[in-house]
Order: sequence, then structure tokens, then C-alpha cells
Amino acid sequence: MLELIVSDMDGTLLNGQLQVHPDNIEAIMHTYSLGIPFIVATGRNFKEAQVVLDKAGIRCPIIGLNGAILFDRDGKVQYEIALNDSTARSIIQYGQNNGYYMEAMTAKNVYSNSKQHRLSYIADVIQQHSPDLSQEEIEKRAAQAAVVTSVEYLDDLTGLIDQQGQHILKIVFIHEGGNQVLSPLAEELNNTYWDIATTSSFYSNLEVSATRANKGEAVASYCHAHGYHPENIMTIGDNLNDIQMIRLAGYSFAMGNAEEEVKQAAKYQTASNNEGGVAKAIQKALKLTHSESLWQFF
Repeated sequence: MLELIVSDMDGTLLNGQLQVHPDNIEAIMHTYSLGIPFIVATGRNFKEAQVVLDKAGIRCPIIGLNGAILFDRDGKVQYEIALNDSTARSIIQYGQNNGYYMEAMTAKNVYSNSKQHRLSYIADVIQQHSPDLSQEEIEKRAAQAAVVTSVEYLDDLTGLIDQQGQHILKIVFIHEGGNQVLSPLAEELNNTYWDIATTSSFYSNLEVSATRANKGEAVASYCHAHGYHPENIMTIGDNLNDIQMIRLAGYSFAMGNAEEEVKQAAKYQTASNNEGGVAKAIQKALKLTHSESLWQFF
């Protein structure tokens, strides 16, 4: 029987308008009725994830910041894996000295060093997933998106450590040059700092976390704490930061819009995020595990 469903958000649970596809909402509510829990594993922080999930009527635990933190359904932190303060400070200073646009995530919130760059980044995400929208509509939706309005803006992100005493859980470099710029940067950072891991959730970002802060280890830890068996869980995602949790699960799905590496890692493939791919994957997982028929006997 299917014991747990774990879904990525952007490019997976959410459609091109950064909203939960209606078919996905219906499928998740159906699994609730079967007694099968649902959680989210995302690169977002709690506030960024919650505002979207609340609109869809979904309240669930959230593995945030690519596995660096776990929130219960009420937003209470269950654990966190932060970057070393000196490492985080050094990386931020390097980025600022070299003119990179960056974002830093803590247990409290998401922080950006440029609102205009944040707007441009979110507009790019929307355009990539909804290419038929006009530029005017894309800019309007970006400006209204919770992932823009809920962010706090600071000129110097090292102040989070030195003035506010917060621990950095994730640092994100964003550059429109994509892999051409970010791949050499990732190599340089990995060669310089032994205690970090780098990944990506979008073509134009590079995400830096502590070595053990990844979705695969976070999902494995969650399963161990709650008595779930990885071979009986479903995971679904679309990008490189999902691969470790994809490989963990007995029922793993890649979105139709997923990166090729994710498709190769997953056992199954579903439709795109604009076609309710999560709902279709859940339906298939229920059939594969005979979960609906088994539930009738309880």
C-alpha cells in the first residue's frame, strides 16, 4: 500500500501561473480520504510555500530549502541544517564583491539583495512555464506573486549573520547566463568550500546548502521518523534538486517538463505541470500499489 506522497512545488505541483493545478488539488484531497499523507519538498521557505498551498486548501508538513529545514503543518521548525556561519559569510561576500544577484534563506524568511532582480527572476520563471502569456501579463503576475511580496530586501546579506544572528540555510546565485556562468561558479565554490553542496532548481540559478541538506536525506529522515518504508512511498519532481529523493522512492515520477537527468532517474513519467501531472502520477501510483482496493477492507 502507498504510505506517503512527496511532491516538489515549482514546475511540479504548481502550474505556469505558480498556482496548484486544480486536478492536483482534487487528487491530493482524494489521497487524504484514503489516509495517505502528503508532504511537500521544495526549495522554498515556509512562507513562500504556505501562501500558495493555503490558497489551494492544502495544509501539510513542508521540507523546505532543498532539505535544509522541516516544518510541521503549522510552520513549527522540526529540524534545520544550516551552513557554517563563516562559510556562508565568505560565500556571500564573494558574490557581492563580484556583482552577483543573490538570495539568502533562513528559518525566518527569504532575503534578497535586489527587488528588481527578484522581479526579473520570477518573471523569467513564469515566462518559461507559460510562454503564451504577453510580457505585460507576465510582469503583472510577477509583481503580484507572493514570492516577491513576502521577501525582505537587504543591501548586504551578511547582516543576517553579523547583525541579526541568523543562520543561513541556503544561498542562491541567479544569473540570466545560466549554466555558462553558473557551472564554473559551482565548480569554484565546491573546490573552495569542503562543507557545501550545490544544485539547481531552474536553469538560471545555483543553490548552495550544507552538504547534508538535500531532499533525498530529508525524505529518508522523515520516513525513518514516521515509520514509512521508502519502497512504499511516491516522490515526484522536475529538476536537479529532486534527483536524490527521486532515487530514494519505490514509486518515483518525473514530470513531462522535467530535466532529462530527472527522467532518467525516475521509474515513471507523467504529464507536465500545466496538465496536472501530479494528479496523473498519484492516480497511477494508487493503481500500482492497489491502495484504493486495499482501503476498502479497513
